[in-house]
Amino acid sequence: MDLNATIIGQSISFVLFIWFCMKYIWPNIINVIEDRKKEINLAVLNIENSKKQIEISKIHANNILNESKKKALSIIEKANQNKLIILEQAQLSAKCEKNKILSQAESEINLKKEKIQSELIQEISSLSIIIAKKIIQGSIQNHNELDDLIKKLEINL
Repeated sequence: MDLNATIIGQSISFVLFIWFCMKYIWPNIINVIEDRKKEINLAVLNIENSKKQIEISKIHANNILNESKKKALSIIEKANQNKLIILEQAQLSAKCEKNKILSQAESEINLKKEKIQSELIQEISSLSIIIAKKIIQGSIQNHNELDDLIKKLEINL
């Protein structure tokens, strides 16, 4: 194999091309690759931090939700206790009102009873006086009139 000027020229131009690429082009490409690598690493770190923040937020949200549930349960329990107290008060009030109405009714019944008794006593008295007058006057002719008057007395008693 002969070494000629073409191969030497091509070899020199190839070496110059490699030197030129390593001097001017290669550092720019390496810088771009390194910058891109840094950006990717930063993005990965940001994603990991975001995942951690999301987990922390989930835990915080669950804590708030659990606390809210506890508060809701305590509010419901207080409402149930208030309901029971109100029902007991209503029952007591109803019993008092019932007793009041019953006592009023009993007093009215007693008053009517006394009134009716006094009316009966007056009626019996008046019938007794009528019977006594008739007996005294001797106007009772037969026992039928006397029996009728006695029946009237028995009915009124």
